[in-house]
Amino acid sequence: MYIFSDVDPTTNAFNDFLAKYGMWIAIGIAGVAFLAVLTLFFIALIKRRKEPTTIDKPKVINHSEKGLKILEALGGKDNILEHSLVGSRITVVLSNYDIVNDEALKKEVTSFIKMSNKIILVIKDDVSSIYQGMF
Repeated sequence: MYIFSDVDPTTNAFNDFLAKYGMWIAIGIAGVAFLAVLTLFFIALIKRRKEPTTIDKPKVINHSEKGLKILEALGGKDNILEHSLVGSRITVVLSNYDIVNDEALKKEVTSFIKMSNKIILVIKDDVSSIYQGMF
């Protein structure tokens, strides 16, 4: 005798339904989750594509002015005994190395190497124009 129901408690329609269709329900839930993640990915991709991109305009460099600044940092034309241009490097032999302004030189050139008898200036801009502006 059953108190609350006329149905046998060992058989349950919901349990039978889950046993029969449980795998398909799990596949459906996983598919919906996959589609949600895929949708969010494409939304993020579209938003990223729509953002305006800024292109940095190349700075206009006055090479003769830059050459004069380098010359001034080296102590002026009177301080230079010899000079030569090879590739992206300007080699300078000076009469007095003590008057070279290292800080000003660092601002104008990519790098420089100070040796006992010469200074090698490495410049990545248009070296020939800067060299002509110096001498």
